[in-house]
Amino acid sequence: MGKPNWQIEKQPAWLVVAIKKTISSLPGGYAEAAEWLGVTEDALFNRLRANGDQTFPMGWAMVLQQASGTKYIADAVSRQSNSVNVPLVEIEDVDNDDINQRLMESIEWIGKHSAYLRKATADGVIDEAERERIEENSYQVMAKWQEHLTLLYRVFCPPEKVNAPGCSPERSGAIKSMCVEK
Repeated sequence: MGKPNWQIEKQPAWLVVAIKKTISSLPGGYAEAAEWLGVTEDALFNRLRANGDQTFPMGWAMVLQQASGTKYIADAVSRQSNSVNVPLVEIEDVDNDDINQRLMESIEWIGKHSAYLRKATADGVIDEAERERIEENSYQVMAKWQEHLTLLYRVFCPPEKVNAPGCSPERSGAIKSMCVEK
């Protein structure tokens, strides 16, 4: 009896696409990626081949994502997990304009979403290309909305200290941002 596809697929195509997009976003492309990782370009290509016998280590992918300043890999993993990646920023760098900017971006994406839906459903059928476009846009709507809410609460809600026995809150990450009820 064969294994289900999800058990066989050790390096899914969606992950390879995200890694390649991340590498391509580096100014030096594959040459720069190889330099960051201390490997040859051939080592990168070998690990990104379809049906190859090598896989691209997740640690490498994360190094390249950080070097590129992108979130293609994190977004791809989130999408595959049926969730949304919400990047966090340093609170010291945030002001009301940043919070409002995220809200405006979310509203802009919602407007695009509405336009895409009208166009896609005009003929009574959503084809594969239309679906991909709607899904990409929907992801952006959700991500920008969550960025807005996360920043809003992190800036304007006092932190609630949570006691983690045996650990200081700073080390354990046991401080949650919660709003105080009035």
